Amino acid sequence: MKPFERLHILTTLILLTSLSAVGQTLPDSIVITKNTYVHNFTGGENLYGTINYSIIRENQNYFLNNKKIAKSKIFILLREVTKQNNTDNSLAKYEIDTNWVKNNPSDLLRLYSDKKIIEWNQQQKEFVFKVLTNLSNYKEELDDYLLDGSNYGMHSSYKNEFIIRFYNNQKILNEIKSRKYVWGYKMPWVNLSGDTLYNYNIETNLKDIISSEEKTKKPLKGTRLQKYLVNKIIDSYMPSLYLLSAYSYQNEIDELKTDFKVVSSEEVYGRGRYIWNDPKTMKIVLKNQLMFDNVNLIFFASKFGKTIYSRDSIKQDYRKYINRIQSIKFIADYLKSNSNSRLGIYYFNNNGINEYNIDAVNKNPKEWIKYDKWVEGLKWDSAHNIKLSFDVNKSIKVSKQVNCGCNYRFDKSYIEKAIFFEINDNNKNSSVWFLLPDNKVLLYLMQGDKVLNYSYKDFGDFQGVQYPCKLFNTNGQMIPK
Repeated sequence: MKPFERLHILTTLILLTSLSAVGQTLPDSIVITKNTYVHNFTGGENLYGTINYSIIRENQNYFLNNKKIAKSKIFILLREVTKQNNTDNSLAKYEIDTNWVKNNPSDLLRLYSDKKIIEWNQQQKEFVFKVLTNLSNYKEELDDYLLDGSNYGMHSSYKNEFIIRFYNNQKILNEIKSRKYVWGYKMPWVNLSGDTLYNYNIETNLKDIISSEEKTKKPLKGTRLQKYLVNKIIDSYMPSLYLLSAYSYQNEIDELKTDFKVVSSEEVYGRGRYIWNDPKTMKIVLKNQLMFDNVNLIFFASKFGKTIYSRDSIKQDYRKYINRIQSIKFIADYLKSNSNSRLGIYYFNNNGINEYNIDAVNKNPKEWIKYDKWVEGLKWDSAHNIKLSFDVNKSIKVSKQVNCGCNYRFDKSYIEKAIFFEINDNNKNSSVWFLLPDNKVLLYLMQGDKVLNYSYKDFGDFQGVQYPCKLFNTNGQMIPK
């Protein structure tokens, strides 16, 4: 007998003994079903297609579509499906030393990849050390890691699901069903008893049997997984870390207490409505007796060197800003009759508006020229009966917003003197306004069902973010453009 044949027989005997030890009977057939689902964009899904792989035993051999399948592959698959530790999805299974995790927070923090994003003052360290030694955080992130790829996305409209059934004499010996996944692992599986199974070897053996071309990397373990989980955990608590960031500048913030009560202070998390490419910026909410009950002054102080922007400017200017905003009659009347509303007056370092918001609402002469040339080009096309493949009116509207903002084309020296303020209520309605130097009031942005006493339908059809770009006088009357 050849050495290879002896090894094959030995392997088969070992596998048979292994299956006998757990009371498993060899199946006479196996049906592997692959279901594909498609997102129906109404919150549900529909079955898109099904493929069945029927594996039949003939004497001592197994066949799939008349192709012989090595018996050892069937043995291995059944062994992996019935392993006693399949229900274990503990951190230890992935070689995470939980005792070490609980006792080495400083070493864990060193594993974080984006260290420079946080200054790590004492308060941030104390917070993150508690987070990094809490084992439940690791378990939660591990589960999320294994379940990654569960959701449909903009470019992912299909999910797959595998069901493996083992038969003997037309009766089901065992059955396991994978999760539905867009991409990623097939596990966790669920068996007939309702047990949840975690065993990556099941899908690798399944792939081998049906000659699948799906590619999935083996789950991370040990140090690599530890680092991955640390990064995920810290990133998930980033809003809390940004909140604690203000402690790095506590002395500077305390200087404001001569004129205000400091309601809150934190580092600005994210970019978009207020700032864009600014350096690290502290958001400090201030209050004093000059303000209405539902009015705050919000100081955005950017980092300069090892400190934040000087507090002198806001101390010098705040009375003028508060008085001007609270003198807008229709705004003041609304605030007084809507106690659940809140108005924030913004002050960016040393001014009531910043370059980012000037660019958003007004743009600049170079951009205005781009828009004018685009409109002139469209007029030329129309005059020469050139048919275009896009909606001309929609194109003009988009270009106007992109290149002209609200298209009032204010002189730079004029818009630089505007004051940015924002109004919110408990119904998730919000609006952004600018008080202009001549006391005209510009409604730039609104989001929600209404702004003040106006419905979103007064400005457009879209209930999301709209850009009304409407001018009002101090009595609330719209000023024609």
